[in-house]
Amino acid sequence: ALIPHAYILIMEDGIWEDLLACLSPSEVQALLDDLASDPDDKHVPASVRNSYRCEKDPTGILDRGSLITHINEEALKTPDKEEYVKFELGVKRGKVYVPKYTEEELDTMKRQAEIEEQVRLDPEEEGILGAASLEDIMALADILNTNPQNFIMEAYADPLKYYEPDPPNQTKPKEVLESLNKDEPEMKDVCLNNVPSLNESEACEIFDTLRKNTNLTKLSVVNCDINDFAISTLCLALENNSALKSLNLGSNRISPDTIAELFEALASRNNGIIEVRISGQAQQKMGFRVESRIADAIMRNPRLLKLGIDFQFPEVMNRVSKHLISNMDKLRQERKAKGGDQSEAKWNPCRTID
Repeated sequence: ALIPHAYILIMEDGIWEDLLACLSPSEVQALLDDLASDPDDKHVPASVRNSYRCEKDPTGILDRGSLITHINEEALKTPDKEEYVKFELGVKRGKVYVPKYTEEELDTMKRQAEIEEQVRLDPEEEGILGAASLEDIMALADILNTNPQNFIMEAYADPLKYYEPDPPNQTKPKEVLESLNKDEPEMKDVCLNNVPSLNESEACEIFDTLRKNTNLTKLSVVNCDINDFAISTLCLALENNSALKSLNLGSNRISPDTIAELFEALASRNNGIIEVRISGQAQQKMGFRVESRIADAIMRNPRLLKLGIDFQFPEVMNRVSKHLISNMDKLRQERKAKGGDQSEAKWNPCRTID
């Protein structure tokens, strides 16, 4: 340990020995304990970190059970203190605390009480204001001409616009199933969003028709309580379908592992989907294991361009984003090699110092 500069000067002058000679052995030991004790030093035992030194002989090995029993027995043997004033419900015993205020605080409290008394309304007036409409309150505020700014903004705000709700989806799953089985050329887009009559068996049959369908390019089944069994049927069908380009399965009851199986099925060579939206499931947090599994499947997919899913971990999101950008860039390069990209930007040459 470093010795303070003042102690070094005392030792050089030879006064240190004279000071120690004036102290008793107990005082010297106390001085050493104070200098040696450091409560923040974690390298020494806890008993050495303070200046207290117990000089009693140990009575034996510590027995926690007997120690707790002894403490309980001593507590039961100790008599309770006698209550000078018996307890009574609702009665304060002893001296009641009375707060003391200065003259300025008393004046402030008096002014606040006067203001509250002036602002307070009679019960009849409060009932009338409670039953008043917004137009009545606005007219009263104009007469008084004492509206605060917030009240003006809220009272004179434009009324809320009413938007008609979207009409219910009238698509009939049985008719869609018949059209997909017939592989009609006109059936390019199927929207089954918010169809309450779509049950599990019909969803499985519709998904199974994608094995042989060659015309459907967009399928949307949002908020239809699609479960894992129907998605398993869809995964088997997508492995043999190259016509479908867009798939939307948002707001359903698909488990995270089934979502990972879906992306693994989309990574097959025979698949042609370039856009997938599957966010808003019943279980939103999928965990790092499932998200890594989804990311690995997406990294093996060279066709996927757009993805709608909620990732929890930035590492997975970064991997997927880079791969989607890479797929878009490969598509651009292929289009440019074929001569289809004629809208190249013309850059001006940079100016040099010369």
